[in-house]
Amino acid sequence: MSDSMSDAASASAHGQQHRYPTEAGAYELIEEIGHGVSATVWRAECKGTGETVAIKVLDLEEHEPEHLDEIRREAQTMSMLSHPNLVKYHCSFVNGAALWVVMPYLAGGSALNLMKWSHPSGFEEPVVACIVKAALKALDYFHRNGNIHRDVKAGNILVDENGQVKLADFGVSASCWGSGGRPRSHQTFVGTPCWMAPEVMEQEHGYDFHADIWSLGITILELCHGHAPFSKYPPMKVLLMRSEERREGKECTSRWST
Repeated sequence: MSDSMSDAASASAHGQQHRYPTEAGAYELIEEIGHGVSATVWRAECKGTGETVAIKVLDLEEHEPEHLDEIRREAQTMSMLSHPNLVKYHCSFVNGAALWVVMPYLAGGSALNLMKWSHPSGFEEPVVACIVKAALKALDYFHRNGNIHRDVKAGNILVDENGQVKLADFGVSASCWGSGGRPRSHQTFVGTPCWMAPEVMEQEHGYDFHADIWSLGITILELCHGHAPFSKYPPMKVLLMRSEERREGKECTSRWST
């Protein structure tokens, strides 16, 4: 077992001193704080302790049946990982047709929302450096433990009440290691087009954790300029534009949205 996995296991065992309930009735959903294609995030209260938590409710009916076990396994895996710059999963459980994932509530919100409210044209360089440094630490730990995030962007980088930056939203994350500890190449089309690596779009030879590095690079541009390349266009338009530029041998960030 690697040092990082040993640290995670130790932290997880320590965290078991405070167990979070695994039934929906133990939580009160207070307000919706985020929404995606197949998931909604709520600010909630754990009735037994009064602790404020965030609960991601993932609609399992939106996924193919063969993917459900993988989704559950990934949620369980995330609850075992522990790093100061990763949002930890406290627990997860199935409630009806939904998977509930209980996480810490980070009052600072996302880097995207903070940027929109205070710096719509992008953060200053020292702020970008602080955010990216934390994201790099989180990704390094995540990758060394055999996982791919697959949706790195400013909206998935959160800030807690103390100003600590944490990478979040592992709803589309996946293990990148196959049997025998060998790297595994994925061919699943997931992520957000503006931040998506070319190899994920093309689906020709598969992809691995390097796709996250591309997405982080686009995220840096987003943090510096206030928006990602092509962000004003619909997702399908972005896919077409990126494919066209790849065929023409151009850099995908050569044109910027306004």
